[in-house]
Amino acid sequence: MFLKPPPPNYEPGTRVRVVQYVRVGHRRWMTETVGTVEREGLRPVGGMEMGGKALYCHQPTLRLRQDDGSITEVALDGNTRVEAIAGAAPEVAGGPPPRPV
Repeated sequence: MFLKPPPPNYEPGTRVRVVQYVRVGHRRWMTETVGTVEREGLRPVGGMEMGGKALYCHQPTLRLRQDDGSITEVALDGNTRVEAIAGAAPEVAGGPPPRPV
């Protein structure tokens, strides 16, 4: 039985903010990533010790291009908050946004 991938939630080019919380001991740290969506994907969960990377067990991911030009892939879970940000991304990757003259 092969399942179809879910339809994408964010179009490529959409600017988003991803907020996740990481639990470390009794503390909770917030991480925030802002970038432009390049694509959505699914990564396999598990390994050979769990019987191989099954087709039915995947975790959704977002591939983002950040303002400095770097690319990051964020694994999404039920507690991840993804917000679309209004406004266009900076035109030039790797540099500061243009200043008014």
